[in-house]
Amino acid sequence: MLFISVEFVVFFALVLAVWCALGRRFAARKTLLLVASWAFYATWNARFLPLLVATTAVDFQLARWIYARRWAEPGREHPDGRRRARPLLVGSLLANLGLLGFFKYGAFLYQSAGAVAPLGPLPDVLRVVAPLGISFYTFHSISYVIDTYRGLRAPTDDFRDFALYVAFFPQLVAGPITRWGFFGPQLATPRTVRFADVETALFLLAVGCVKKVICADTLGGFVDQVYGAPYNVGQLQHWLALYAYAFQIYFDFSGYTDIAWGLAGLVGFRLPENFRHPYLSTDPREFWQRWHISLSTWLRDYLYVSLGGSRRGRARTYLNLFATMLLGGLWHGAAWTFVLWGAYHGAWLALHRWWSERGPAPRTAPWIRRLVTFHLVAFGWVLFRARSLPATLDMLRRLFTPAPMIGPFPIATFAIVALGLVTYALTLRDRIDWWRRLPRPVQGVAYGVLIVLVGLLSTQSGRFIYFQF
Repeated sequence: MLFISVEFVVFFALVLAVWCALGRRFAARKTLLLVASWAFYATWNARFLPLLVATTAVDFQLARWIYARRWAEPGREHPDGRRRARPLLVGSLLANLGLLGFFKYGAFLYQSAGAVAPLGPLPDVLRVVAPLGISFYTFHSISYVIDTYRGLRAPTDDFRDFALYVAFFPQLVAGPITRWGFFGPQLATPRTVRFADVETALFLLAVGCVKKVICADTLGGFVDQVYGAPYNVGQLQHWLALYAYAFQIYFDFSGYTDIAWGLAGLVGFRLPENFRHPYLSTDPREFWQRWHISLSTWLRDYLYVSLGGSRRGRARTYLNLFATMLLGGLWHGAAWTFVLWGAYHGAWLALHRWWSERGPAPRTAPWIRRLVTFHLVAFGWVLFRARSLPATLDMLRRLFTPAPMIGPFPIATFAIVALGLVTYALTLRDRIDWWRRLPRPVQGVAYGVLIVLVGLLSTQSGRFIYFQF
């Protein structure tokens, strides 16, 4: 079920009705949300639900054993705790990454090896579709187990709580990637939903729908046209497609996050921030502090730090930055374009750090730095969107090859970007006050118009872009 579908509206309405009927019985409410989350996942592909449940159960038990073997009490290790706990940690990592590698990268690695060595046809065992959301829920489990091993917090003894943390349906398919330290405490105390929380949740749901259905999907039609037949459009249209995709992927992914926030808020839960106006960044480091924050901080804490971070000299720091982003690119998809996209950002981050460490940089106006950063990010998105490396090179070549515009000027693309920029500004939490000050009838009319627009356009709405990851 897509969030923007009649089926999901009915599903969530039923869940919310039962949730409200359960009143103060918080344990029953958590059970309801867990069952609803598993049912939601099963609507995508029921045969992968046992895999989700089984991996959840394995990591739940391994985390308890790891903590018992390493820690005598919070902050005090057993004398040989690290040695005794490490095999279990390695086992959990191998199981999680092994499943992720098999389902998501098995065919890719086999075909890549076949390009340099004679191999037979792709084996049937590798002709599998990756379970939806496996990259996200696997990272939930990995962070939980590693944090337990590091002693940052004790594991829970309640399987239902851990399973709900892994599978909570608003963020199960495409994040944000939540940490147990953020979500776990919310499961420890009953959740209350105030009227102001409902107002905020409805506002976020509305903004997310506008971003996805009206902005991202409309821009996506133009982007698909250009990338699908690049020889049928001129140079100006290629530049418009460059900008349109930069905004499409932002509106699509941040729109999903806004909807996830809103859905979680209606049942009393909070999700971590995932976007903070990334296209206002003045350098690559700031961009990754603003874009897909839950992933970039996950990569920093569990990959970059584990590789040594900045503790082993400058050269190793640059290498660690590059390797972290390279693997981050691979996380996004099983294709060389994603690997190169990660390498592009890794090289950019390393180069920026090297340049920053040389001494005070020449003073440049912030708007110039923002403009340069945005365009470097947008050029990187070409690797992300193109289906192959030759298609990427062709797109970049056409950007700088004079060619007359073919067909009418796409004024609708500019109108949608302008509308999207308005929603971009409205996602600032401190700007929701203006909405609350509007008369209730005005809010009702606005929501009614939005429901009609979304209803008319949602039949043509596709999956969220990050569903494929």
